[in-house]
Amino acid sequence: MIACTRDCFDTCIFRPVYRGGKLEKLVPIDEFPTLGFTCARGVADVKRLSSPKRIKRPVLRGERQQIEVSWSRALEELALRIRETHPEEVLHIDYDGNQGLLTWYYPARLFNALGAASTDYSICSAEGSEAIKLHWGRSYGAMPEELGRRPVVFWALDAATSFIHGWALAKRARNATAAVDVVWTATMKNVDLPVLVKPGTDVVLALGIAREIILRGEYDRDFVDRYTYGFDKFVKYVETYTPEYVEAETGVRRETLFRLVEFYLRRPVTVIGFAIGRTENGGEAARAISLIHALLGDPAGFYYSNSGAWGIDFAYLRGLHMAKPGRVVNMGLLGSWIDDFDIIYVWNANPVLTLPQGNRLAEAAARGDVFLAVHTPFIDETAEAAHLVLPAPTYLEKDDVVYSYWHNYLVYNTAVAEPPGEARRETWVVAKLAELLGLAEHPLMREDPWEAVDKAIRGAGVTLKELKERGYVKLRAPDYYNFSTATGKVEFYSVTAERRGLSPLPQYKKPQDALVLTFPPNPLYTNSQFRDIYGEPPPRVYMNPRDYVGDCVVLYNEQGEVVLEASPDPSVPPGVVVYRGIGKDLRGVPINAVARGEPGLYGGTPKLYTTYVNVRPCERSN
Repeated sequence: MIACTRDCFDTCIFRPVYRGGKLEKLVPIDEFPTLGFTCARGVADVKRLSSPKRIKRPVLRGERQQIEVSWSRALEELALRIRETHPEEVLHIDYDGNQGLLTWYYPARLFNALGAASTDYSICSAEGSEAIKLHWGRSYGAMPEELGRRPVVFWALDAATSFIHGWALAKRARNATAAVDVVWTATMKNVDLPVLVKPGTDVVLALGIAREIILRGEYDRDFVDRYTYGFDKFVKYVETYTPEYVEAETGVRRETLFRLVEFYLRRPVTVIGFAIGRTENGGEAARAISLIHALLGDPAGFYYSNSGAWGIDFAYLRGLHMAKPGRVVNMGLLGSWIDDFDIIYVWNANPVLTLPQGNRLAEAAARGDVFLAVHTPFIDETAEAAHLVLPAPTYLEKDDVVYSYWHNYLVYNTAVAEPPGEARRETWVVAKLAELLGLAEHPLMREDPWEAVDKAIRGAGVTLKELKERGYVKLRAPDYYNFSTATGKVEFYSVTAERRGLSPLPQYKKPQDALVLTFPPNPLYTNSQFRDIYGEPPPRVYMNPRDYVGDCVVLYNEQGEVVLEASPDPSVPPGVVVYRGIGKDLRGVPINAVARGEPGLYGGTPKLYTTYVNVRPCERSN
């Protein structure tokens, strides 16, 4: 048994099939929650084992040449540079390219022991998670089974593209579905009630729904009285979010608002997409949407991310119980602070392409202002820019423990293929580096990685021995009535926020009156992965005919500019520009060169899905 380790809701579980002693394919299990099918990426992983983009040996690049070197030579070069650099000028960048506990989390121990700088891991779910916690004390919610039992609202999530098993559960159950989004996604086109909102105004719609539920007296009085705090203040606050105001701000007509209110009175599950945290007022929207379910007396009624429900001690894996980063850098602002660092070490991520202004990292490396090292299975934009490239195995080529941020199956992944060439896993690399840096006897590095995993998962109610023997374990569901807030209750009026100097109620700041660039998912790619299989995403944006200025456009703002093909599309709302996925422009410049890096107030997630841009026509060079 093996689970896909992608940064993806579904975390598909497979059975490997061999032919002639060699892995032939992965077959998705028929059981819940994989349901016997997978996505275009899941079926392509076996092909990637022999991808021409695989890195097989360490590569060291100089000014005029690049050469393959031994592991000892590569690590000695890196260790020498680290020893000569102040720890806070050494930055590690890692994220969820592989969700294995040993692959993603454990290697940070070395850098924390060193006192190096770290990112804040804010690029994806942090904003919504921290915002929801202000009212609930936690951000986890509905278990997967609920999507097959009740109506479902997909809010800021193209589930038909990027959450295919959650989508399948909802559709197979033949329960009613609704969606709220800023563009006409595949999900919006295939639900019973699609609701199109203007970018950055979701919080207004959610508070308008709350007002109507209260006004009709349809809230759960018993739950509100027993389990919540600050209801009276919330009631007064939402009085101004009238249907007229909602329509003026969001573009949602009052008839549609009322239909959505009626939908909520049927006690649906709301799946709140991570995209919400990457938008203007995104944290505020997540807060407000979750509070609809407090009104309904339904503490398990929304789903955002369940990774915090399982009891896995991720902080222990990173060694944060014993050592802290010397400095923490916001991921959205990294491009602005690149001059602060002399060495950047990357694993499990492709920051050149995926972070706002990630192109500045490549530019700094090209100038020699920063020494860039990357440990990765495949050549990508970060590897192309790096001075030192180290070969890593894929998730099919190493044992690991994999969790999901949706379903509650913990999986022991057993390697089903041999890594090519001299690929070495992440724990091996940091152990060797620790020896060269004189940190091998540091308690964080002395502990065996598997022992660290065993301790980290015991809070989930399972031992490593049991997990390895069984292959996968279904973890217990969380306690939905445990509210770790300042009052011990669900806080409509958040005392928790107030004590931190934050607004106790969700706020709305009117978005700019400007063209908004946003990034719906592409079904062929997980962030920047799988381009070796499916090719590069087209460097194309889609615009409403009202905004269309020609088939070649320059999008520009204070961050930079990108040159792209453009197509008129009446299904794209006026004032919105759509780029599907994460890719590059006609010149090879990452689209994120113009992405908005401004962090959200709660978790620091950059507001890149509400990137304000200007547009002008361009002429293609012959």
